[in-house]
Amino acid sequence: MKKYITSIVLATIGFGMLMSCQSELDNFNENPNSPIITTPSLLLAAMEVSTFSTHTTGLIRTSNIFDQHLAGTSVGQLGDIQRYIVTEQDVNNEWNTLYSTTLMNGYLLNRDFAISHPYYNGIGQVLTAVNLGYATDLWGDVPYDEAFRADQGIKNPKYNTQQEIYQRLQTILDDAIANLQKPVSSNSTVPGNDDYIFNGDAKKWIQIAYVLKARFALRLTEVDSESAQKALDYINESGISSNSDDANTFFTGTSNGLNQWYAFDVSRQNYLKTGAYFVNSLKDNDDPRLPFTIALNKPKAPLEPTYVGNAPEDVDTVTSSYIGSAFASPSSAIGIVTYAEAKFIEAEAKFRLGQDAKRPFQDAVVASVLKITGSAATPDFLNSATETVDLESIIKQKYIALFLTMEPYNDYRRTGFPSLVPNQNSNMKLIPVRLPIPSDERQYNPNATVVSNVTSHVWWDK
Repeated sequence: MKKYITSIVLATIGFGMLMSCQSELDNFNENPNSPIITTPSLLLAAMEVSTFSTHTTGLIRTSNIFDQHLAGTSVGQLGDIQRYIVTEQDVNNEWNTLYSTTLMNGYLLNRDFAISHPYYNGIGQVLTAVNLGYATDLWGDVPYDEAFRADQGIKNPKYNTQQEIYQRLQTILDDAIANLQKPVSSNSTVPGNDDYIFNGDAKKWIQIAYVLKARFALRLTEVDSESAQKALDYINESGISSNSDDANTFFTGTSNGLNQWYAFDVSRQNYLKTGAYFVNSLKDNDDPRLPFTIALNKPKAPLEPTYVGNAPEDVDTVTSSYIGSAFASPSSAIGIVTYAEAKFIEAEAKFRLGQDAKRPFQDAVVASVLKITGSAATPDFLNSATETVDLESIIKQKYIALFLTMEPYNDYRRTGFPSLVPNQNSNMKLIPVRLPIPSDERQYNPNATVVSNVTSHVWWDK
């Protein structure tokens, strides 16, 4: 961590510099002693932009290849990911983005502006929870308590256990809610258009905080017997009520603010395709989300374009489908925390508690169809998709709805659903259940919890 505990790279010296992201924020090794003037507005904007990048680049690509939403090809390095080859060198950049930029900005917001700007700090705490969740769900034990204290002489921070991190996540979100519930008059200034997600709407951020609390509570179904009840309580407290409450990425659609799924296909054509299991799940059920979620393929004449994904063993086909326009047009917004997710959480929690889960299950599917297609689900499709109300059906529909997020991969590890068949041409023939600790951590932080085996389960994955 020594080389990462730096002063932030302020994204807002060019919103466009970070939004363009063509190099995926590769360089973060700035001089930690270099003075940078910060304001809560700059810190928040930078934190949101780097969150958008993380949510639409390497970590999500990898997790979506593992859970077979996507498929890497031999045209580029993603073919190795498709074969479950992930080295400790492969994940340095993603770790850097999380720690040196996003989480560091959140730390500075809390350190320097907690009293004078509770709304900025509260939003920063919600975003901290999102990104710290990414880190621990993929790497297990990670640094947090000592992670940003190089100015206090702590250059080799100790790692918190994942169990400790999950406790911190709930505390961080509780603090965020308390900050965002304070009167406007307690703020020296309040967020506005520097908040690209909600334009400073504290109520919506509180809703998202509660949904995140529910997300993290339900993650612990294998290690906490009260997880379902806690998750349900948090959802009931959230007040989230429609897709208009969703926390989404924001991309301008201009050359310096492109949606990163679109930009990736332009700059690295045929590196990435959709996975056959996911595409077939949509096709086999006449799912109305299919033409919005999946792009038509580009076959050689005389074949007609259709929707087709690559099987796990297929790293060579490049005429298959890419991501559809709802997710990969120049300005497409991608859900980070959504109403649909909240209703799926409610449905699963109620099912686990022996309560009637049908209504929230249907609400979740309705919300997803509306968000992706712009139209309401037909009664026939809704009845078919939610006819069976059990854990497998709920998770399968959640898998479809939360495409291009990390949640389906987390659910797969936690529940075993959907029932995926690993790439049989891979060396280990097992879907990875974590990422290896980055090589820079192993080399530069003697306190790092080093795990290199990607089949080693994280704490909550029993």
